[in-house]
Amino acid sequence: MKKISILILAFISILVFNACVEDEDPIFVAQEAGEPRIVSPNATVSLSRETADQPGVTIVWEDANYNVATPITYTVEASPGGSGFNTPFVAGSTPERFFSFTIGELNALAINAGLPTGEEGALEIRVKSSVGTNGGAEMISDFTILTLTPYEAIIPLKSLFFVGNAVDTNKDGVANDSDWDNGSGADATNTYLFRDANNPDVFYFQGFFEANEFKLLEIQGQWQPQWGLDNGNLSSSDILGGDPGAFVVPTAGYYSLELNINEDELTYSLDPIDASAAPVYTSMGLMGSARTGDDSGWDANANPDTNLTQSPFNPHIWYLEGYTVFNGELKIRADDDWTNSWGANPGLSGQGNNNNDPNIIVTAGTYDIWFNDLDGRFILIPIN
Repeated sequence: MKKISILILAFISILVFNACVEDEDPIFVAQEAGEPRIVSPNATVSLSRETADQPGVTIVWEDANYNVATPITYTVEASPGGSGFNTPFVAGSTPERFFSFTIGELNALAINAGLPTGEEGALEIRVKSSVGTNGGAEMISDFTILTLTPYEAIIPLKSLFFVGNAVDTNKDGVANDSDWDNGSGADATNTYLFRDANNPDVFYFQGFFEANEFKLLEIQGQWQPQWGLDNGNLSSSDILGGDPGAFVVPTAGYYSLELNINEDELTYSLDPIDASAAPVYTSMGLMGSARTGDDSGWDANANPDTNLTQSPFNPHIWYLEGYTVFNGELKIRADDDWTNSWGANPGLSGQGNNNNDPNIIVTAGTYDIWFNDLDGRFILIPIN
């Protein structure tokens, strides 16, 4: 009789679990649940640009145990060795028990996770399991360590910039019909949106807009692809086969723009914000070893701040065009002082919190650099 009672109790538990998994955020009791366990050993991987398309490494793990058969999503995360996954970089997700990288993908992952190029470093890889559409019941694996030396590479990422009479693209301080101009090369003056550090399809911008219209473009000097609206929904010329309509700003003021251009998402929001309490800084500059190639780039007495230009239309937007850096680190600070400064581990885009942020790790090259002191976002646009 006792055995029968135990079996009935177990059966009821499984029924409760199955009912919960169908919810947005599954809640269940899993007394013997176990996190995924990585079985791939620590490894040393040789990286080179010549072998970028060849297989690099495959991370393998044992299934997470949720005590019942249910679809599981595994998210692969990377972090510099010894950082404790304080700011993990998402490498990808899969329903499988393995994730493979080519040499080039592994090199890009190492750079985005914050490893400097040309130096041997450690990259820690872990796996996070979840179930349900909202990623419920997360469990985190142990980690494996990859030892590698990233090579210099500019990672090709899509960028978006403004054009239209709701914004000031020619930097004359006003938004009017002349700001529909899409320059190229040295004539390119358009303001960029800020790319998410972990999702290259997500972009942000907070700033002032006139009551008028704008579109978003990808390539300076070219009108295609262009992004706008189709019956109120985010779309592009590539998707429609023709030009989309413009975004419309109903009233002049400060707005927060956010969009996801992944074709499986295609979402956007344009919402008013109150920026009246935001400080307006006198100057904004760069500090760091990437300015000089050595630690003298941190010495303001020997090498004063490299100043960014303040937008005459958007006083919280700052930019520096065609600036060449060395392999190294940067930080952005206001008014030649460390009281207000911003950084973040990723190199080409990120968001600082003005709170003892880590340094920005950058790869040698020439960039347009944009910074927004309203939300601490920055982006480096490689110049070919």
